[in-house]
Amino acid sequence: MDHQPARKQFFLPGKRFWKYSLSSFLIILTFMFCSGQQDSAKETPLTDRFDPETQSYAFVVPTLKPLAGVGGIKAADCGVCHKQIFREWQQTTHANSLNDIQFQSELTKPDSPKWLCLNCHIPVQNQREYIITHLIDNDIFQPVTRRNPDFDYQLQQEGVTCATCHIRADQETGESYVIGPNGNQNAPHPVRKNQEFLHNMCQRCHNPQGEGLTPNLICWFYTTDELAGSQTLIEETFGEQKNCVSCHMPKEKRHVAEDFKIYPEQEVNQHHWVGSGIPKWFSGYDSLLNRGYKGGLEVTVGTPQQAADGDSVTVDVHLTNARAGHHLPTGDPERFILAVASISDAGGNVQYEKKLRIGQHWLWNPARKIGDNRITFGETRLWKATLPSNSARKGQLTVTVLHVRLNTNTAKYIIAAENVDESLFPNGQDYVRNAIHHNPFASFVYNLEIDLNSGERRVYSPEELVALSKAEKGKALSERLY
Repeated sequence: MDHQPARKQFFLPGKRFWKYSLSSFLIILTFMFCSGQQDSAKETPLTDRFDPETQSYAFVVPTLKPLAGVGGIKAADCGVCHKQIFREWQQTTHANSLNDIQFQSELTKPDSPKWLCLNCHIPVQNQREYIITHLIDNDIFQPVTRRNPDFDYQLQQEGVTCATCHIRADQETGESYVIGPNGNQNAPHPVRKNQEFLHNMCQRCHNPQGEGLTPNLICWFYTTDELAGSQTLIEETFGEQKNCVSCHMPKEKRHVAEDFKIYPEQEVNQHHWVGSGIPKWFSGYDSLLNRGYKGGLEVTVGTPQQAADGDSVTVDVHLTNARAGHHLPTGDPERFILAVASISDAGGNVQYEKKLRIGQHWLWNPARKIGDNRITFGETRLWKATLPSNSARKGQLTVTVLHVRLNTNTAKYIIAAENVDESLFPNGQDYVRNAIHHNPFASFVYNLEIDLNSGERRVYSPEELVALSKAEKGKALSERLY
């Protein structure tokens, strides 16, 4: 058999070689680029970006150890002794600050700095899965995160919990202690008296101020400033000055801890915070009146005046900020008061309708305020509502006033939100999509019916107004007044 001499072999790379070589080359380039970016990126401490005194909302309450004598810092732990306060808290918007449908939908927006928004809704470090102390290049959308070994999921779900206001860590020992208004040294846990601290806690989340962080982040409220500007009139009206606690946490004589009856009853602040009377969930209406809700707005309606030609009827509606020391409404710029005057025929069908909106007026993208007609404390706003009515004497005049948190257009955006973080809000996407069945968008604060033939008047009771508010559950947005 003939043997041919062996040929010298040369390796010619094929497509597979070039494919993987190119991939490796790109990976190396990416690594080099990212390394360069990391080297050049500057980590800015939060204390350089925000002022802890005037912008406390940018910081969480530092990690808290279990409270000696109690064994934990959850509301349920506190509720073992402080039973009534615990029951009151459970029904509040504070307890529902995280499972708030509107808030959770807002978090899905690309321009929402999620970590910063959560600082008010779950303010204790133990409630946060990640610890944030720095920003990359001073950018609020690039927080530097590290996992929190003290993260407590159950505590997270409590929202604004007892520890938010009442528990802090000793700066020297790190041990947790309770801040109380009276400082009972016989309590089973460490306690220190500091009423001023507790009274100022509200401002942390309810009066944040600062520069615009994003084009549409408008969480800067001026409620405290509004209150301060009204103090002279408040003192003349009520005989004393008022603050957030004196109005929103009225005192009641009782035991601060029911099982410790060896100590005398004392003046204890209630923990209801009913505020505007718009709960986070429809179930909140069930206990609203029992929790002491009474709105700050008073409404009086004059006698309807028929025009000489019979073609119209005019009614004077007086809207008075009688009890809220701040403006009505205050806080969230999307809130407003809506007054509606309507005439119905003998069959109950609305023939004519007029509306008055009282609140702030904003344009968005970017956000800018273009108007503000809110009612200051002690002010009475007169609205002369004139409606065409050829057959007014045969029908009914209705005057309705609502406190609105979300109008229908805004509600549509809320309901359309996608990618709800269900690690924070279990089943949140379904709740958001079906918000009309769960989340009240407004509460009725006044309703009057006048028979234009007999002049008979019927003013709805607080119980009837609550029933009207609850009846909004599941109602199509197109069928709502707001």
